[in-house]
Amino acid sequence: MGLMIKMILAAFWLLVVPAAAGAPFFQKKEIYSVRNCFLTGYAFLFAVMEVLTLLMIWLGLPLHILTVCYGSLGIIMVWWGMWCLLKKDAIDAYMGRLKKGKIRLSIPMILALALILLQMYVVVRYAHMDADDSFYVGTAVTDIHTDTIFSISPYTGYAYTKIPSRYILSPFPVFLAVVSQLCGELHPAIMAHTVFPPVFLLTGYAVLWGYGKKWFQDNEKSRWIFMLLSAVVIWFSGYSVYSSGNFQMVRIWQGKALLTGVFLPFLFFLCMEFLVDKKGEYPWISLFLTELACCLLSSMGIILAPVLTGIFLLISLYKQRDLRRLLYGVICCLPPVALGCIYFFIQ
Repeated sequence: MGLMIKMILAAFWLLVVPAAAGAPFFQKKEIYSVRNCFLTGYAFLFAVMEVLTLLMIWLGLPLHILTVCYGSLGIIMVWWGMWCLLKKDAIDAYMGRLKKGKIRLSIPMILALALILLQMYVVVRYAHMDADDSFYVGTAVTDIHTDTIFSISPYTGYAYTKIPSRYILSPFPVFLAVVSQLCGELHPAIMAHTVFPPVFLLTGYAVLWGYGKKWFQDNEKSRWIFMLLSAVVIWFSGYSVYSSGNFQMVRIWQGKALLTGVFLPFLFFLCMEFLVDKKGEYPWISLFLTELACCLLSSMGIILAPVLTGIFLLISLYKQRDLRRLLYGVICCLPPVALGCIYFFIQ
């Protein structure tokens, strides 16, 4: 299969499928937007991957079964999402809102878009080779060639004698392996270093646009200034190898980088929407899915996601005095708390 066809498949699985998968969660066409669906769709897909992977590791099933299940679900979500959008005329309503908004070119807008596009080019053209690839990419390659899921050590090529407790509950390398197979068996190293970075960098800026829209509701120019400043801060985050911006620019294909650069900020945004503000654009299920998605990305996500939400729950209880919100928030925290308990048992 030619490289061009594989890249088209990559665009389908990493852009089209998430955007369509998030559409069914937005019942009101008035709040539909591509960004909302895209972010919620990724939260849903990552949450599904976490559940499917852990289930199949426990059952000892091969990788190709997981690939078929995830791929089938992705196709179903595309059809369901498109059906929901066409049924509710959400796309027409969205295009009408865009026309009313009358997007106007401005210097901050042009500079922000230019810098973001430049960053997307840089992360592809000057791919960084990281020492952690020996495990993350190595695990994906090993799982593909052995048709197993977290059974063979990428370091030795032998079966694990002890459960890799640090990684097994956050199997993001398995997501890399599955998507690589769905994209015409594109090599995981190419997928990780060339395809994932621009997609996930764009996802991070989609989250930041939500902050700009929230803080500068009636001032589009201020939103673009915010995006420009955000892009500049990320660009000059190389003062430390541990900064969030450096993770985004250097190794966004790793689960821990995707957690710090994209999904923890997204979780923070959702917590403000649901637990502090009175009204938000996202449905409650988005918070639940994002909590579970954080668990897929890194073992730190299992810890940080419920801690972050718990802090907002206390703020919400003090500010809103709403027990229903408290109950919903506690339910959303159950998946990472349950996985955290399992983590301590398998140590």
